[in-house]
Amino acid sequence: MSPSAPYGNEVRIRIGGPAGFGIKAAGQTLARVFARAGYRTFDLTEYPSLIKGGHNTYHVRISEDDIFSHVMATDVLVALDAATVGLHIAELTSGGAIVFDPGDVAAADLDLRGRDDLCLVPVPLTDIVYEVGGIKIMRNVIALGAVLGHMDFPLEGLSESLRSQFAHKPPEIAEQNVAAATRGWEAAQAAHCAFPVHLAPRDTPSPALVIDGNEALALGALAAGIGMYAAYPMTPATSVLHVMAKNADAAGVVVKHTEDEIAAINMCIGAAFGGTRAMCATSGGGFSLMVEALGFAGVSESAIVVGLLTRPGPATGLPTWTEQSDLRFAIHASQGEFPRVILAPGDHTEAFEFGWKAFNIADQLQTPVIVLGDSYLSDNRQTVAPLDLDAVTVERGDLQTTGEVENYERYAVTASGISPRAVPGVRGAQQIVNSYEHDAHGWASEDPENRIAQNSKRLKKERLARDLVPAPRFYGPADAEVSILLFGTTKMPTLEAMKWLQAEGVSVNMMQITTVWPFPARDVSAYMERARRTLLIEGNATGQLEGLIREQCLREIGHRLNRTDGRPFSPEQIYSTVQCILGACVTLTTAGAIPDIEGGR
Repeated sequence: MSPSAPYGNEVRIRIGGPAGFGIKAAGQTLARVFARAGYRTFDLTEYPSLIKGGHNTYHVRISEDDIFSHVMATDVLVALDAATVGLHIAELTSGGAIVFDPGDVAAADLDLRGRDDLCLVPVPLTDIVYEVGGIKIMRNVIALGAVLGHMDFPLEGLSESLRSQFAHKPPEIAEQNVAAATRGWEAAQAAHCAFPVHLAPRDTPSPALVIDGNEALALGALAAGIGMYAAYPMTPATSVLHVMAKNADAAGVVVKHTEDEIAAINMCIGAAFGGTRAMCATSGGGFSLMVEALGFAGVSESAIVVGLLTRPGPATGLPTWTEQSDLRFAIHASQGEFPRVILAPGDHTEAFEFGWKAFNIADQLQTPVIVLGDSYLSDNRQTVAPLDLDAVTVERGDLQTTGEVENYERYAVTASGISPRAVPGVRGAQQIVNSYEHDAHGWASEDPENRIAQNSKRLKKERLARDLVPAPRFYGPADAEVSILLFGTTKMPTLEAMKWLQAEGVSVNMMQITTVWPFPARDVSAYMERARRTLLIEGNATGQLEGLIREQCLREIGHRLNRTDGRPFSPEQIYSTVQCILGACVTLTTAGAIPDIEGGR
């Protein structure tokens, strides 16, 4: 589908209103309904750092085809308060609908900005709540019914979802919600407002999961056999802790809600010492507290996994928004020099894949592995194929867990850079672990020759890592008019933009740098050598990936696209940037439509 098309085989729905109205929960219910009906979905949740009030939105994209990201356009706007209309009117496509409560604001008073191409769907949300004997938050369920009614989509899927969602409560609660949704469906039908797209449950829906990045990362860790997870809640990493706690008993995982991030990472180091696979996760502020202990993990050669799920800084920054500005921080965190691996998943499937692979790499190299994500990945859900559990392997590296060992030297200098590792309880495996530079047994040592030997041994692991880590991934034709470089979640909107461009005969390829450290300089250099024009996309102001390319490859990027307002890149932005590079600059409307392109298409 081209970004200029307001409709096609997909629908975009936005729900807006203050925090406390159950907007995200309602939206995710809607996404599940369509996913179970055989459609692909991708959602985007935007909310300020407030418990109640402010303006929250949930945007879900529904399509018959595979989709890779959100888009800017909205076809149906559910306004749970009057302010939502004025804030999002420009995003509505021609023929789009506004579902609103006439008890809140009369149709004549809606802030339509002079637009006469929209369909108004009045639904008495509050009145229906009282009629079914419910509570005010049920307005969101009524609105879901109204959305389906306006689209002439069967209500049965929503009714089943509500009954499942409230199965743990008395049956009358579920039936009350079903009744409310039904009244909303009927009210929208009675509005007689035609919708340009007809969606119906598909005959043979393929199996799919609706999952966010944190759930996928946690499932990857569970598949890898994690034994301990420790964390202090911090947006956007908090839900990893929730998933781990929910599955702790069944999976045999010790889950600790620690007093702070310092305790979390140190507990993981202790667990790794005992031979347990251990992980903690946080955002940039929490990672700042972990930095000294990260160095401890480096010098003690502790196999831990750290999730760094970023948001805009500095300091508290924008707590609930997204950015890719902690790349350099992850590479250089802690004093001194020691090896670390940094994996940057680009989508939900990769969050699962890199989740389990991180533990293998940490064990094999005996060094910290960082999984670098962001709020766009952590918070937003996508339908994906069932996760490939058959691909999961467990590689513990040089680890002895039973028997005995003679002449054990935990930090022996070896040709490979990997020292023998035995867990407590193995006979003869006495060792000392501390934060000092040490000799082969772990005793603190300031001898210069020992220092050189130990430091050199550890740094060898970066060379070994190159054979273990995920290689860069390539998309698109080998020869293209524009070659895009990126890391992390900018992959998703870029793939969507590439689909649009390809449909218009524009050839674009992309290199996704999946392991940002050790940096794959040889692969990046070869890709740039073949490129006609290069475009680098990253969510920070200073061009951190661009700087790495200049430093590691001695090459300059031709064009760049940066974003630092806390919002994720949209495919419309990327589409228009590529067109402009090719001399056909486009004018973007807020709704994401492309009204004209200079020089033609």
